[in-house]
Amino acid sequence: MSLSDDRIKDRFSEWLRDLARHMARSGRYCSWRVIQIELRFMQGIREAATCFSDAAIRSELDALCREAQKSGTPIFMLPARSESGLTTAG
Repeated sequence: MSLSDDRIKDRFSEWLRDLARHMARSGRYCSWRVIQIELRFMQGIREAATCFSDAAIRSELDALCREAQKSGTPIFMLPARSESGLTTAG
């Protein structure tokens, strides 16, 4: 990998962390794990699997999620959907 490839990777990782912070502040997510699942599996961003390997970012995201919950921002989770598109019991 070249130096510019490393810079691109670093910038992408920082962008992904900023996105996760924004998601945490939205009040829609209860923890970093849910944010990671949303990014990795729902949005298809494979890099989310390793982006949250640092304990500091996980703690920061959890704190932001808690703060958003305290502020009265409504928290909601969308129900899971089956392949047929029907809502499944969870």
